[in-house]
Amino acid sequence: MTQAPVGELCRLTVKAPEKVVDLAVPADVALADLLPVIVSHAGEDLEEAGIEHDGWVLQRMGGEPLDLEFTPASLNLLEGETLLLRPAGEALPPVRFDNIVDALSEVVGGLPYAWSPAFGRWVLRLSCAAALAVSVVLLALPGDASSRAALLAGAALLSLALGSAAVRFLEDRAGGVLLGVLSTLALALFGAVLTAGPAYDAAGLGYPLLAAGVAGAVGALIAYAAVSSHPVVFAATGVVHLSVACTAAFVLLLDTTPFRASAAVCVLLVGFGAYVPALSFSLAGLRLPPLPTNARQLDEGTEPHTSEAVAERGRATEQWITGFLIATGVVCALCLAALTADGGTPATVTSLLLILLLVLHSRNLGAAWQRLALVTPAVVGVLLLITVHAVRAGRDTVLTGALGLLALAVCFCVMAWSLPGRRVIPHWGRAGDLLQSATAIALLPSACWVLGVYGRLRAMNG
Repeated sequence: MTQAPVGELCRLTVKAPEKVVDLAVPADVALADLLPVIVSHAGEDLEEAGIEHDGWVLQRMGGEPLDLEFTPASLNLLEGETLLLRPAGEALPPVRFDNIVDALSEVVGGLPYAWSPAFGRWVLRLSCAAALAVSVVLLALPGDASSRAALLAGAALLSLALGSAAVRFLEDRAGGVLLGVLSTLALALFGAVLTAGPAYDAAGLGYPLLAAGVAGAVGALIAYAAVSSHPVVFAATGVVHLSVACTAAFVLLLDTTPFRASAAVCVLLVGFGAYVPALSFSLAGLRLPPLPTNARQLDEGTEPHTSEAVAERGRATEQWITGFLIATGVVCALCLAALTADGGTPATVTSLLLILLLVLHSRNLGAAWQRLALVTPAVVGVLLLITVHAVRAGRDTVLTGALGLLALAVCFCVMAWSLPGRRVIPHWGRAGDLLQSATAIALLPSACWVLGVYGRLRAMNG
């Protein structure tokens, strides 16, 4: 039996006192509204008989009467499930176990995180993905370029073939998407290996990174064409690969290191984040009518939209925003790691500005995954900054860094006890908006500081 999705029909078998009926009921309508219809189908005289005993109730076999305020979908009623129609005063008592072992087995089996075939499939999918990812990483190590490139191309083709077969023949969309994403990693490293040669030179990483980013972005398009499912995942993967290509472009144009070039990528991400809602709105198939310029145009674009279509497009918009923000968070985490590894005052200031901007921007997001996508790299960035600076400064400073991390842990505890669920005074919200705008503006000159733009300008002026 499968769970009935919201907005569709749920087929139930109802055992009434006189007969058994099979009904298809809406999965998103409360049982209180469905009960009169169910009673009328279960017997001609049942509706009048219900007056004598305070109405009727529905219950699972061996379970408590169902709450009539909930819908079949919220009660997790399954396709083909059997319900009992009983008088309100004569509901069957819950089942009692005479064997404690059987009782515990049933309770444990019904827990939300009990082992299931679906969970087993995910473990095997991730095991397959881990094996492919480790093999690709091994092929990226220095060695014979031609043999490594050939094997990386073979790994990419194998992942694409397995992903396409999983979707088309086995109807395993999740596994197919996972394999498609891995194929983009193999193609990205294929481009890097072809360009870098037998070994990687720290001074010449620009062209390998550029080839890796472009090959990965093209691979995302090819993987989506092969899998034809979950375009949000492949679009987010393409954003990550394009960020690598942009890093390489700044390395080549400004003759700098990839660590410092990540500061410029941070600025690009801020600009990209400003257009994520509008871009997601368009990709979900939603269009706003243009503003009217005369009286005749007031009647244009006024056609009503069905609630199902609006709900579907709204969910799609939410998925696109979540995918783009997760990709942005991944790239921001990599940029913060690169800036921390570079060290120096400019990189530290840029990292702090980016961390503050991520936290401030997450305030306006309603979905949990969207907030996590921005808060997680911010927290990781703070931990990296404190840890790396403490280790670099010497043994005595490690104690200071540990004390700083302990103070940070205390701050997080206090915020966990006081902030969630608390309404913010409007002027504090406005102050946060202004601080967010100022931080975003300050990130540009700070990135130029990291890239050495000011020193070059001074050199040009003598």
